[in-house]
Amino acid sequence: MVTEKLIIAPARGSIPRQHENYKKKPWLLAGMVKMFSLESILPPLKSESLQCLQRLSNYSPVRLHRRLPRKRSAAVAVILFVGRLGDLYVLLSTRAGNMRTYAHDTALPGGKCEEGDLDAEDTARREAFEEIGLPMDRQKIRKLSLLDPYLTGNSLVVTPVVFLVTDYSLIPLLNADEVSQLFSMPLASFLHTRPSLIPSFHYNISHRLVALPPGVIDAIPLPPPVTYAEDEGEVGGKNGRFYTFRDVKWGEGKVRMHRFLTGREAYGVKPVYGLTAAILIKTASIGFDQCPDFNIHAPGQKSMEERLEYEIWHTSSALRRAVEAEGLINDWVPSEAKAKL
Repeated sequence: MVTEKLIIAPARGSIPRQHENYKKKPWLLAGMVKMFSLESILPPLKSESLQCLQRLSNYSPVRLHRRLPRKRSAAVAVILFVGRLGDLYVLLSTRAGNMRTYAHDTALPGGKCEEGDLDAEDTARREAFEEIGLPMDRQKIRKLSLLDPYLTGNSLVVTPVVFLVTDYSLIPLLNADEVSQLFSMPLASFLHTRPSLIPSFHYNISHRLVALPPGVIDAIPLPPPVTYAEDEGEVGGKNGRFYTFRDVKWGEGKVRMHRFLTGREAYGVKPVYGLTAAILIKTASIGFDQCPDFNIHAPGQKSMEERLEYEIWHTSSALRRAVEAEGLINDWVPSEAKAKL
C-alpha cells in the first residue's frame, strides 16, 4: 500500500488574511502547507503515479523575463485523474463542429485570457468550467503546476496549467457550442511510439481510454474495442500508426508536430496533434521523469523564446500588433541587438 505523502499548497483564498504577505515571506506559506496522504482523497495509486504527481507539483516553469501582451495570452487545462487501476489519465475533448478555429479537433479545455482573469490559472479554470462544467472549487480541482508557455500557429502564447481531480463524484456538463464529446487517455501514452510499451497495456488500451471516475463514466458511451497496430493499422479507413510526426516550416526553421491516435478515429475522433500533443509530451516527461521514445524537436528547432522574438520582429502577426499596442516592444529587442548595446 502506498504511504508516501504528496505536499500540495492550500487553495488560493484559503490563506488567512493575516498571512497575506506570504509572497514576501515564503516560509509563512511553507508553514501552512497541508500534508495529507493521497490515499485519503484518491483511489489507490501506483507508486509511479504518486511520484508523477509529486514531480509535477514541484515543477517550476521557465521564466521568459519579458512581458507578454494580455490580448494574445491564453491558457489550457491539463486535467489529470486517477483511474481504477491506479494509473493517471488526462481528460481530452472534441471541439464542436461550429467552432471558428480547429473545429472537430481533439483538444484540452482552454482559451484566451479575458477581463477578470487574474492569471493563467484563472483563465484555465474558467474555460474548463465553461466548456466541460469542471467546478471552479479549488479543493475539488487542485492546481499542481504551470508549464512552460507555447506559441501557437495563430500567434497566441498559451500557458498550460496542470490540475488534479480529487472529487470523484463530478459529472461533466458539456457546452454543446464548444465541445461535442469528452474522453480520456493514459498520461503515459505520450511517451511511447507503440501502444504495447505503455504501462499496463495488457489491460486493453481501448477500454482504458474511457476509464473515467464513477458517476462520469455512465454519462459517456463506451466505444467498440479498437486494437492499435504495432506498425501499420487501419484507422478511420486509412493506414496509420499509433505515433507519427511531421516537421513543418515555422519562421526561420522547422517545428516538430507530433500525432497520437486515440482509438476512436474510426468514429470521427481526430488524433491528438500539434500543440495538444506537445503539451502532453511535456507533462508526461516531467511527471514520469522520462524522455519519450522519440525526438521531441526537429533538427535545429529554435527555442520558444527565439520563436517569439522572430514572430514579433519579423512578421506582422497579431502578436506583433498586440506587443506594440500594449507598449511592450522594448521588452522584445532581439538578443543579438541587445548584445551590441
